[in-house]
Amino acid sequence: MSEDIMIKTYFVDGDKGGVGKSFAARAIADMLMQSARFKLPKPIRQLLVVDADESNQDVCGDGGFPEIETVNGCNVRGMFAPISTPQQWVQAGDRVFDAIPQWGDDEGRVVFSLPAGAGLAIAKAAEVTAVMEALNAVHVWVIGTDAGSVEQLQQRIDAFPAFYQQGFVIRNLRHGVADDFTHWNKSATRAAVKDWGWQEIDLPVLTPSVASDLARTPLHIAERDKASTNGKKLGLGSQVSVKTFRGIAGDRLAALERFTPKMSAELSADVSTNPNGAFA
Repeated sequence: MSEDIMIKTYFVDGDKGGVGKSFAARAIADMLMQSARFKLPKPIRQLLVVDADESNQDVCGDGGFPEIETVNGCNVRGMFAPISTPQQWVQAGDRVFDAIPQWGDDEGRVVFSLPAGAGLAIAKAAEVTAVMEALNAVHVWVIGTDAGSVEQLQQRIDAFPAFYQQGFVIRNLRHGVADDFTHWNKSATRAAVKDWGWQEIDLPVLTPSVASDLARTPLHIAERDKASTNGKKLGLGSQVSVKTFRGIAGDRLAALERFTPKMSAELSADVSTNPNGAFA
């Protein structure tokens, strides 16, 4: 791969199963393959979706993102690459770079759906740091409503500060309205990361019965085929629900692409004002 190729990789993470990491990753991928619809700053012509959760393959498992297809002029690839150790991080990085040798400058995106706990377990490994840097990591933390979700994000930041200076928090409204995320909303962690430039995105609710019917079916396939990949036909109400969700969620998640991060000098200045750590 040419050294001047710049990619952006969204690492979708969270403290435990059930907060909606996989679904958020699928929604982000869905937004990226519709760059014209959501008027993204640049067209996304290449998209690689990586399912790294070996125990719960909800993104690229059977019926999930196919190995290759073209959607709205975007070449989309699904890949399964389990990550739970530093070595697997390196191997996943190798596979990603092998998969994108023809990508042009800044026209491609990678979306990783991470397994619960993987980031914290290996965050201090030098190999992981190198892979994150090479993949131009953008962290997307799917927050839960309990205190543990905030504490886990804090631990990630403490263990891996160089790669948590920029990021996004997603409140999955399947768990309640924004005000129900009390532990996050009132936390010192939230105040600190927002001061650094982190942004929040509220992910709307896809009707639970529809989400259950879809299982891991990508949203664009469900809308196009009016069915899930296991053959279950979607009724008209379900079709409307999927279409509406894609529009609202995509419009909100497009903030990921419109975000202009602080420059390194600004971030360094922010950190220097907190000698004991911005998140102490």
